[in-house]
Amino acid sequence: MADRPGVRPNYVVLLRIAVIVSVLLALVLVHLTSRWGVGWRLITFTYQANLLAAGFSAWTLISARAGTRAGVRGAVVVYVVVAGIIWNLFLTEESMGYTPANILLHMLVPVLVVAEAVLTDDAQPRLRWWHPLIWLIYPAIYLAFAVLILNHSGRRVPYYFLDVDRIGTVGLTLNVCLLAAMFLGVGYGVVLLNRVRTRAPSDSVVVANG
Repeated sequence: MADRPGVRPNYVVLLRIAVIVSVLLALVLVHLTSRWGVGWRLITFTYQANLLAAGFSAWTLISARAGTRAGVRGAVVVYVVVAGIIWNLFLTEESMGYTPANILLHMLVPVLVVAEAVLTDDAQPRLRWWHPLIWLIYPAIYLAFAVLILNHSGRRVPYYFLDVDRIGTVGLTLNVCLLAAMFLGVGYGVVLLNRVRTRAPSDSVVVANG
């Protein structure tokens, strides 16, 4: 039997709550166990992406319409997943390894966000080919912030692969291109998933009548 319109399946609600709780718990753990607290970590892309995921999850719990925002959901998935991939591949030794907070933010939250996107029954409009390009805007703004502001304000860039003093201009350019390719790759993966989940009505009719 189909779910009644406006009624969210319990497992989707639990996934959204789990995202919020995981992010908040990680922030509390870092604040209590880190010498410098959690404030300075908010300049990192990972923490910003996770806060965005928690904010979107809270929005979907408050407003049924929020769950239909496929473009916003897609952006959240891309940012959190890319942040998790980069951390697990390149940054574990740079940020104290697999601490409880790091596991929550870099492993659990990405899994929960992807699961919510796959399992949600909210009506989803079809994503367009240009959505992944739009999703690059925020990472580009963050890149400008990290390279142009942090590098010239006496603060250490939170990611060594964006530190022009450590890797040089050529290295920075190469890393930016690789990061853009990763964001686009994950982004088009999200678009493909969306297309599979939002097949044209005529396709469903053919299957039903076949």
